[in-house]
Amino acid sequence: MYTLEHLSGYAFSSYQLGLFRQLGEFRGRQLVTARQQPEVLDTLRQVAVLESVEFSSRLDGLFSAHSAQIASRKAASRELVRKLVHKEYRPATPVERQVAGYRDGLEMVVEPGEHMTLSVSLIRQLHAMLYAHLPHEGGRWRVTNKEIVERDSKGQRIGVLYRTIPATAIAGAMEKLVAYYHEGLQQQDEPLLLIAAVVLDFLCIHPFSDGNARIAWLLMAMMLALNGYQVVQLISLERVLLRHEQDYKRALQLSVKGWQEGQHNPMPWIDFFLNTLIRAYDELEDKIQTLQWQGSRAPKSQLVRMAIEQTRHTFSIADICLQIPTVSRELVKKVVQQMRAEGLLEPVGRGRGAQWQKCNRSVIRN
Repeated sequence: MYTLEHLSGYAFSSYQLGLFRQLGEFRGRQLVTARQQPEVLDTLRQVAVLESVEFSSRLDGLFSAHSAQIASRKAASRELVRKLVHKEYRPATPVERQVAGYRDGLEMVVEPGEHMTLSVSLIRQLHAMLYAHLPHEGGRWRVTNKEIVERDSKGQRIGVLYRTIPATAIAGAMEKLVAYYHEGLQQQDEPLLLIAAVVLDFLCIHPFSDGNARIAWLLMAMMLALNGYQVVQLISLERVLLRHEQDYKRALQLSVKGWQEGQHNPMPWIDFFLNTLIRAYDELEDKIQTLQWQGSRAPKSQLVRMAIEQTRHTFSIADICLQIPTVSRELVKKVVQQMRAEGLLEPVGRGRGAQWQKCNRSVIRN
């Protein structure tokens, strides 16, 4: 039934072994990266938290009964997320309360204490935190049986993707899930493989009536951090996943079929999971290298330039401030004016609603 239970029976290709080796190299280099640009790393941490909270509800929508389009409409704005993350605003609507719940859970797991570990009680605690701002009582296993429905790109039902295990079997299944994970660690199995398997098996068990995907990603962040993969603290994996939304859905759909009968193929999901981490590490190293290449005298100014370079459409000063919460509005305006003087930016409109865009005749160089 469980991916974790049959790990020793799976054969891995040379391509997959190469992914594991590449991630091991990333993990080794991050120790050097972590000692450099401490101010920049602090900014990246804050941005990662904002983005993870912002995109968490959309991730949940991809693996629930709702379509991605519906989930996207329910997502909170970045400005609202910033206020909720910094606790400047008390959540009022159901969506805002769910965002606040994910914020609380993320605070707990993204930089876990050395004694924190995967356990059934921790999983239930995280779910209770997720719904602490709602009238819904979190932390309880679902009490009804459930089918996971497969839908097309328009949200129309295609059929049943798979049937979750009976509600009466959830408690025992979760105990086994945790036990298999710790047994694998004791046997020195590859942690990345164990983490990928835990996430897949957790989603297939579907222990809660709602919020399972969000809990899965909180658990994933915690397990990665505990096993030394610090990229989860500096890059939002939720954003990276949504950037490859179709591949994400496809990998899960391929890997969950036949799970309850023990006939599923976890390899599409494992491949996608490993490649997601590689994308996150690539992005992290690119950002650090770009900042180092530009010099270290004014890292916040360089972060502003990077944010502007990555913007594909017109933007306002406020848009950049939201992307980099550690910089002041005055600094963003200063950098924008400098880039205008360099012929890299041009204004669109005037007054408070003024926007900026990159000049077509120029290429922004780092």
